[in-house]
Amino acid sequence: MQSPRLIRKLNPQRAKPAQSKAPFRSVLTDNISLKLFALAMAVLMWGFVASQRRGESTEIRFTTPLVIKNLPANMEVTHAPVQAVGVLVTVQRSLGHSVNPNQLQVSIDLSQQLPGPRGYTLTAKNVHYNNQSLPGGMTVQFSPAVIPITLEEGIQKEVAIKPRFFGELARGFTIESIKIKPPAAILQGARTHLGPLEHIYTRPLDVQELKTNVEMLVELDLSNEVRLAANQEAFFQAFIRVTENASQLLLRDIPVIVENVRHVFKTSTSTVNVFLEGPQQVMQTLTKDNVFAVLDLSKYPPGDYRGQSPKVVVPDRVKVLEQWPIIDVFVINRLAKKTG
Repeated sequence: MQSPRLIRKLNPQRAKPAQSKAPFRSVLTDNISLKLFALAMAVLMWGFVASQRRGESTEIRFTTPLVIKNLPANMEVTHAPVQAVGVLVTVQRSLGHSVNPNQLQVSIDLSQQLPGPRGYTLTAKNVHYNNQSLPGGMTVQFSPAVIPITLEEGIQKEVAIKPRFFGELARGFTIESIKIKPPAAILQGARTHLGPLEHIYTRPLDVQELKTNVEMLVELDLSNEVRLAANQEAFFQAFIRVTENASQLLLRDIPVIVENVRHVFKTSTSTVNVFLEGPQQVMQTLTKDNVFAVLDLSKYPPGDYRGQSPKVVVPDRVKVLEQWPIIDVFVINRLAKKTG
């Protein structure tokens, strides 16, 4: 019998251990059911995560005016402190780029509202996108979510218009008169606001450096509580008349010039005193050297005329407030000698 050592020397291939590939085979085959289950779960989780990423949402925040619709006839909104609302739109990320906030409108329908206060809770029904209902896959939240509104009875009333000005007229000028046409306006508003109103002001009229009469368009300074009635024309005009500031002047001993002399005459005085009023710039030029009084004797046939007042000659826009003394005129029935 051959010894084992000799056998290994003669056939080294057969001498290798038979289990040299067993560890690798066991890695693949051991607990095969658990490994298949783990692989299936991994595939499911990957699909779930991928679907979640495809369905990720995005948020769009913006502010939009609050629109009041279908206000009942003869009713007015008197308490609506919220003029705009904040909107949070949630939409799928894939659609986010196509959402235009300018197409979103938040409105409240008051067609069924009765007089008095009420709080409106905003919902998706209050939102329209591109004048249509909110599309699917889009949700909204509001800030504030509750809108307090109070309705009251509305009335119309005619009130006078009063002017307001800004600026200073040219030096030496003042406003003589102003007329608004039409002089009153028909306004509409809630009884609590419009009832006590007696007049309405214009927006300030520009009279800076004004020194001539002027006509201009007028806007009324309306508050948020009142407005022009539907049957009231919105066209108003102001007619402004200006005048130079008046000053007064006393001139003593201005000469009395006698004209149309045919008969011999005598007067009790040859000068008079005058008290004048007129535009400041004109009055500054007047002296007793360029102001005089005229006595026309063609109006006086022979006789005695006591207490006469000769005509004072002054520039346009200057008035004679007073003159003295009165003059006694004596016309003698004798022709005056011709001179020259």
